[in-house]
Amino acid sequence: MSGITGLIGDLDWSKPEEVQKAAIKKLLEIDDLNLVLLAQQSDVCHKSCWYNAAKILKTIGYPRINSVLPYLMEWFQDINWPGVDTIAEALRTISPIELIPYIEEASKHAIAHNDDSWAFGLVTLIKKFNLTHLLNKELYNELIQLSDY
Repeated sequence: MSGITGLIGDLDWSKPEEVQKAAIKKLLEIDDLNLVLLAQQSDVCHKSCWYNAAKILKTIGYPRINSVLPYLMEWFQDINWPGVDTIAEALRTISPIELIPYIEEASKHAIAHNDDSWAFGLVTLIKKFNLTHLLNKELYNELIQLSDY
């Protein structure tokens, strides 16, 4: 493998630690257009690289990660996934006013897909950040009901 996809492949937790660290160091310089490759859970960045991808995204931080916020909301489809806590830490640095539209959009998708696990993850994020008072009340109530929180 070569290029960015090769480096992302080197984030795999089964690779030697020095390979992972070298990939992290190089990927910290990733251009904004390719951030999606780290943020989106896909064949390029699969589950075994998510933890290291999350560390990179957190280090890159806001405002650079702004373009991938919709993808970062998808990490909360399962709060047990690798890197979710690190993504939450990265999101904590963003103004609630800027974050709310992304949480609400993800909430609409979770509800539309009847995804109780995603709803639970979003409710967990909302409560962790104490954002309940900023959300659309009807949407939040639907999310709570679906999540069985």
